[in-house]
Amino acid sequence: MLSILELFPIAPIGLVMPNESLISSPTADTLPSASRPEAIVKFMAHRISEPARFPIQDGLIQLNNGSYGLTPEVVGSAQREFHRRLEADPVRFFKSDLEYYCDDTRQALARFVHVRAEDLALVSNGTFAVATVLNNLNLSPGDEILITDHEYMATMNELRKICRTTGAKVVMAKVPFPAVSPEAVIESVVSAMGERTKLVMVSHIASASALILPVKEIVMAAKARGIDTFLDGAHTPGQIALDLSDIAPTWYAASCHKWLATPKGTGFLYTSPSKQAGFKPMVLSCREHEQRADRSAYLCDFDYVGTNDYTGNLVVPVAIEHMGAQLPGGWDELRQRNHDLVMYGAQLICDAIGIEQVVPASMIGSMVGIPLPGQCEPGSLMGEALWDRLYLEHGIQVPVWDLPEVHPRVMRVSAQLFNTVEDFETLASVLVEAL
Repeated sequence: MLSILELFPIAPIGLVMPNESLISSPTADTLPSASRPEAIVKFMAHRISEPARFPIQDGLIQLNNGSYGLTPEVVGSAQREFHRRLEADPVRFFKSDLEYYCDDTRQALARFVHVRAEDLALVSNGTFAVATVLNNLNLSPGDEILITDHEYMATMNELRKICRTTGAKVVMAKVPFPAVSPEAVIESVVSAMGERTKLVMVSHIASASALILPVKEIVMAAKARGIDTFLDGAHTPGQIALDLSDIAPTWYAASCHKWLATPKGTGFLYTSPSKQAGFKPMVLSCREHEQRADRSAYLCDFDYVGTNDYTGNLVVPVAIEHMGAQLPGGWDELRQRNHDLVMYGAQLICDAIGIEQVVPASMIGSMVGIPLPGQCEPGSLMGEALWDRLYLEHGIQVPVWDLPEVHPRVMRVSAQLFNTVEDFETLASVLVEAL
């Protein structure tokens, strides 16, 4: 068997400098001023409408946007510009300009997910946001946290840690798969709410099964019982339309690097205004004790948690504008295009291996979980043998995993702007033999 480097040799990567004049020696025109720094969307305006170019390895069929996403060149260039600004004067960047840039990102996200900008904290990813919320809860022995059996493993690990230290316990509602319906999910979750339920925590879009769960109805039922709600939206922004004001959870965590096509290490956390007082990040900076009349502690504490690379979150406005400019109908058309493509692709795969695709279209966004026959087997590279074979022998990146106590083997296929019908046709044609 050929090694991975023989299959996909790594091409040399050249350093891209969009405008070398930007790094020239200071002149009278470039010396510091007290004015607000230029917004990154304005700086990149001339490139927003360029075709999105993703740096996918030659020969690789990438059907796993759902795990880590990919960042197009224009967004990468915007991040490089932020790196230039940071290194040109790190002191000013961290002490003054950073919060202006964070505000720009919050405003862009607020328009995109329909919520107040001041209720959004920027974080490194959804997992960090989940841990932050759980560690801010005031839990007592016997308190219950209600989840479903489709939750992400990082969430499960954090919950186990929290329960060990507080005496709280996890209650799990069963969600059927693949024969599922929104009504079945609502009934299962609502029936598990009880007098000791302190928090209802569910994924908006489940990671392993890719199901879109009926979170608005779940939030409404929890509110009627006086229970706080926490939605894990790691896969939501950019995959389906999101209106946080309409759903109105207590907390909502999201990653941006998946479907918004931002760099890695990007995300946000929505916190209801009633819960922001005393709500703290996992790490407290040297400024946490400072009080400001012009800015809430909620924003100050999350915007700066020490010396870090915040540039990924700062280019979120560019990613939203750039990806939204790729099709005439903007984000609505992009989401619909990806949904239609993955639905068609999933049907090709199901037909090829002789199974029925029974998950309703209303519970599918831009990725689908396909239940495969057989069970997962250990792999040497990706962690699962079939996943390895598809990658090493056919150049197809598509995840295969088990969903404990739900289904023994699931393949999750994703559709993003760079995918075509031919990608799914290739997977369908080789899958029978690979199985």
